[in-house]
Amino acid sequence: DTTTLNKKKSKEWYEKEHQLHDVTVVAHVPIVKMKTDKITYQVRHDVDAKTHTVLEMLRKVPMVTVDGKNNISVNGSKQFKVYIDGRPSSMVTRNPTQILRNMPANSIESIEVTTNPGAQYDAEGAGGILNIITKKNKNLSHKIESINGTVHSTIGTNNYGLDANLSGQKDRFSYDLNLITDYMKYKHSKSESDINQESFSAHTSQDTKLSMPFQMAEFGIGYQIDSISSLHMNLSVTNFKLHEYGTPEYLYKGGTYGSGLNFGNNLDTRSSQTSYDGSIDYQRFFGKDNKGSMTFTYQLSHNPVRNNNINKFFNINQTQIATPESRKSIVREKNIDQHFMADFTLPINKKTKINTGAKLTLGKNQSNSSDYRFDNGSYNENTNGSVFYKQNQNIMALYGEYDATFGWLSVKPGLRYEYTWQKTKYLKGAGADFNIHYGTLVPALSISARISDLQNIGINYNLRIRRPGIAELDPYIDRSNPATLVYGNSHLDAEKINNLSLVYNLTARNFSMNATLRHSFSNNAIEQYSFNNNGVLNTTFGNVVRRSTSALNLYANWSMTTSTRLLLNAEAGYIDLRSNALNARNNGWNLNVNYGMQQNLPWDIKLTANLECMTRTHTLQGYESGMSLLSTSISKSFCNDKWNVTVSGTTGLGHGGNQIWTSYSKGNNFNSTNSFIEPVKNISLGISYTFGSKKETNNDDDWMQIGSKSHAGKHRK
Repeated sequence: DTTTLNKKKSKEWYEKEHQLHDVTVVAHVPIVKMKTDKITYQVRHDVDAKTHTVLEMLRKVPMVTVDGKNNISVNGSKQFKVYIDGRPSSMVTRNPTQILRNMPANSIESIEVTTNPGAQYDAEGAGGILNIITKKNKNLSHKIESINGTVHSTIGTNNYGLDANLSGQKDRFSYDLNLITDYMKYKHSKSESDINQESFSAHTSQDTKLSMPFQMAEFGIGYQIDSISSLHMNLSVTNFKLHEYGTPEYLYKGGTYGSGLNFGNNLDTRSSQTSYDGSIDYQRFFGKDNKGSMTFTYQLSHNPVRNNNINKFFNINQTQIATPESRKSIVREKNIDQHFMADFTLPINKKTKINTGAKLTLGKNQSNSSDYRFDNGSYNENTNGSVFYKQNQNIMALYGEYDATFGWLSVKPGLRYEYTWQKTKYLKGAGADFNIHYGTLVPALSISARISDLQNIGINYNLRIRRPGIAELDPYIDRSNPATLVYGNSHLDAEKINNLSLVYNLTARNFSMNATLRHSFSNNAIEQYSFNNNGVLNTTFGNVVRRSTSALNLYANWSMTTSTRLLLNAEAGYIDLRSNALNARNNGWNLNVNYGMQQNLPWDIKLTANLECMTRTHTLQGYESGMSLLSTSISKSFCNDKWNVTVSGTTGLGHGGNQIWTSYSKGNNFNSTNSFIEPVKNISLGISYTFGSKKETNNDDDWMQIGSKSHAGKHRK
């Protein structure tokens, strides 16, 4: 029919003439939300989340520092706790670098940094709290069937790894599965050590091989009992190993060694740590608009550690009066912790609430260290150098916190009381049994004022403590280096740290910044120190330092254009260390700067570059060197962001692309220098695949397929 055909053609031409081009909607979403006691970095709004790991994203987070060794500091301290979805995670707190280095950032919603932990948090963990919020469905009351996951593999010049995560929901049930395997290997791990005393000097040089395999498996399941209550369970296992072997060379001069003794060592060090963690918690909301809540949690952590160390010396001139002895040491440690927690939130009105709760921790630690001497072709135990002890540490805590807002002013005072029972019993070796009982009041205060919708200012104060760890308490003497003796101190007290900070936040449409001026001091800080005893260098720990630290943290994030973002995360600080017991004092400035850039290139290619510089840090008897590091990555997504390919590169600035870490200490009649060359220069290729689907229905209608992602295309009028 001619008329019908003409109408059809006319309709086609009409649609073509009125067809619109692709529409791109550009919006500046604030990537950081800032309060005076908490900062939230919204990972989901960062384009690098598709290709980076959580550890790499932490370099961009305010008040967090990641150095060239991947050591993490929060609020200027390496003592911090890690939470996952608001729940304390012993697994990640114990191994933050290994786990976060392999956790894909595209599974993360946001990272919260609590710089002023309130009374509801443990008194231990001086820096703050890292709370990693994962991408999970928050409403389990609807009929939903979903599954999402990512598989990611990396291969580089120094390491390779594979990780996978899977999460899903079936009506009121939800589940999460995370698997990580990573293998790092250095073919040449070079280091040098020099010890100089009045009449004796020792030089050690070694070029060893180092391997560090790591595996983790974690499974979690949740159930929404009804609209106001839920149950969650989590199980995980981690396995970390370290193997270092080689033939270090030694040169001793002076004293009984005369003009010099040159000898070698067949070194073989092996360490393994397999940890098991589990938790179960129940949460229920109540009151008007469900503003009140109660949570009951049980956690179990089992962390056994095995260390074997063999030093078999050779080419020793037997005519020398004193010669080093070949030794083997075997150390077995076991740590079991149980936590029982109850937390309540009681609303008084819309802007006022009270948080309160209690916690009981039951800890059992033991260490069995055996020392063997090599004699007549076999190893015989040296009972004087062997130590076996057991330790029970129980902690009971109660807390209360008032949280209120009065117009432009918010206040949150709180008080926590912790009582510690510690009992140590020696079953073998030279050690005296001892019991410790002490209570600690831990105050916290946060006051903030809203200047405008874009600005706020506040002041924070808290008291934190640091209990000595088993490595610092263990009196076992490490004789792996024949020129030094290293051991712990079983009589250490808990360190108390006072923290005060002044905070200013600004959040605009395409610019945000945070400036924090903080000061902390401790009069009984735990410090590792060395001293000369009868010509032998001894290294141990003690509550021997008065430490005072002042620092200014500055964070700025600027979306300069729709395709360019600049980042600055910097800290300038001054530290003063004094010890009357050791007649020592040291002080100095330090500076950490992380400058980053993100650039969107044509063809949807993403480019990221970061420059990190860190000056030396001061210790009581010396310093530790700084570092400079440049890292870049370029990535491209395919198939509607399901596939992603990333090429990354890292290099040190100078020293052939490597990092040289140097630590120096000086005391009465001695000085010591240790240098370690870390081959950080690395090129890696990463490939990831993301998948997901979702079905949802309200009431009892038929299930309707909803795509996991929606894409903008051409629109027709």
